[in-house]
Amino acid sequence: MPLINVAKHCDNVAKYLNSPGLIFVKGAEVSIHPDSDTELRFMQDSNMVYISGVLEPGFSFLYDTVTKKSTLLAPFITPDEAVWIGEQPSLAGLKASYGVDTVVYSDKLEEIISSIAPSKIYTLSYQDCSIIKKFSDLIDTEALLSAIHEARVFKEPEEVELMQIANNISGKVHTDLMNYSWTGKNERNVYSKFVGGILDGGCEREAYTTIVAAGTHPATLHYIKNDSKINSESDLVLVDAGGSYRGYAADITRTWPAGKTFTQPAREIYQIVLDMQKAVIENAKPHVLWEDMHLLANKVAIDGLVKLGILKGNLKEITDSFVIGYFFPHGLGHFLGIDTHDAGGYPKGVERINKPGIRYLRVRRELLEGMVLTVEPGIYFVDGLIKEAKGTPEVAKFVDFDKVEYYSRIGGVRIEDNILITANGNLNLTNVPKEIQDIEAIRCSQ
Repeated sequence: MPLINVAKHCDNVAKYLNSPGLIFVKGAEVSIHPDSDTELRFMQDSNMVYISGVLEPGFSFLYDTVTKKSTLLAPFITPDEAVWIGEQPSLAGLKASYGVDTVVYSDKLEEIISSIAPSKIYTLSYQDCSIIKKFSDLIDTEALLSAIHEARVFKEPEEVELMQIANNISGKVHTDLMNYSWTGKNERNVYSKFVGGILDGGCEREAYTTIVAAGTHPATLHYIKNDSKINSESDLVLVDAGGSYRGYAADITRTWPAGKTFTQPAREIYQIVLDMQKAVIENAKPHVLWEDMHLLANKVAIDGLVKLGILKGNLKEITDSFVIGYFFPHGLGHFLGIDTHDAGGYPKGVERINKPGIRYLRVRRELLEGMVLTVEPGIYFVDGLIKEAKGTPEVAKFVDFDKVEYYSRIGGVRIEDNILITANGNLNLTNVPKEIQDIEAIRCSQ
């Protein structure tokens, strides 16, 4: 049973192309570690995954937008190769597995194209298409990438189902991690437990490199060293991790105490971040602008930090100064799908907003039904940014740096869920405890 509807995905792409033609996408090949014969872990080209559903190396794909017929081109595996990599499924087996109209071996590529006699061949600009150089006069390298990217923005039901499975598997492991005592252990022990858990649960790999950050390490947004000791029960542990299931990703972050309960400063910062996330999830729906959701998260953060005394002054002036970007320095979230940072966040002609924090938004567009996004607000105490804020008078006047020093020992907090935009609001695909009392109940049950 095919995992995706190939005909539907191809039609989704075709409607964004300028004129009829033949779509040609090459799948990725196995890569070899330099100066060795060791294969690197294979990862399929994301656009090949979308348009064909194929996760194995060496395949290519054709789709005729006129006849709406698809052709999968399979590598021929010799008996010698099969000794090392296993037998290739039959052509009939591949046809049934992927739901395409025709499957042939890749040496038939020119013959198939000649028989179709297309007026145009759409290829991906970053791919080497020298294997069809005979048809170079017909090749358009400009239109296909943006067409596939736009199609990938809107998820079909079967894609959502795969992402829900990835979330379920990843979420269970996130919850399991909270059930262990980690004080005195290494971040890599948490890392290995997560990866082992998602593989046991049915994922093929991590969707991205797992982040396990304890102590002040959460202040480094993409901390992937995962190699330091978890020293104290007062430390926070931030785990940003997700599995990939049949090519589709989950992306979940939870922050919890190494001990049984949050310290008071950690509890206060955590609650602000949770309130930021809840406000966005409550308001994310069709026809809302994603940057407005980021600004909503900013507002909640500002209110919370003012109450703690970290920020001070007139609320409007604080907001207009974008000083919050020194504590929430990344975008609210991003599209999620085949890639963790999925395609299509910035349509042609849309520019970034050059303000602290919001300049790193990975999506600037109107929310519409079928989009899947992460909602991942955070509050961080980054030494370099705090130093920069202190040296910038128009920013420094809004900050109590003694209060910053008091809270900075927690490093940072991030909470991340994955939501599907529906007709009337959104559906949260992530089911991992995040309320303080629920996390502490798990931590106390060790």
